Amino acid sequence: MSSHSPAVAKKFCDLCDWLMQVYEMRKHLFDQNPNVAELRTPRHAHFFYRLQEVLQESWLHQLAKLHDPSVQGGPNGHINLSIPYIIEYGQWDSGTRDALVALQVQMNSLAKPVKDARNKILSHNDLGVLLAGTELGGFDPGADEVYFSALSAFATVVSESILGEPFMRDDLVANDVEIFMHDFLRSKGV
Repeated sequence: MSSHSPAVAKKFCDLCDWLMQVYEMRKHLFDQNPNVAELRTPRHAHFFYRLQEVLQESWLHQLAKLHDPSVQGGPNGHINLSIPYIIEYGQWDSGTRDALVALQVQMNSLAKPVKDARNKILSHNDLGVLLAGTELGGFDPGADEVYFSALSAFATVVSESILGEPFMRDDLVANDVEIFMHDFLRSKGV
């Protein structure tokens, strides 16, 4: 059992779910879309490029926030609802705490470069980075899949321990993209 309230656990799981939805929207619309070339035709290229960038920045920013420290701003600081907060202030039994920490370690391999990018270009316009054209936030292929599997497992532990129910996430994003693409292609006569 944890000392976190059901309201905190629910809000945390909602944050995890939203991150997964935005990530999957970008993945299914641009990375795994067999008809992505239709989105990049001259007539639509600028619109979908912007949408792709917005979705990318959004999921990276949401991920970075989930890994913020529990407390920021010194003794009069504010509390962040984040993975460290869930672990540090949960008063978990040792087995559950160890499982959550192990999942956090798995997630840190992607969280570290993403937080670096957030701190330099997603939340700020770091002049040196912008002028140098430095690419930040890169990660090894597949690291995102490992991350989201671990995040889902983490949210499941939190939900089952505090709410007494499995982590329920919105898994309809792929269907939403498929329906959109069907209608989009049909409107183009494809």
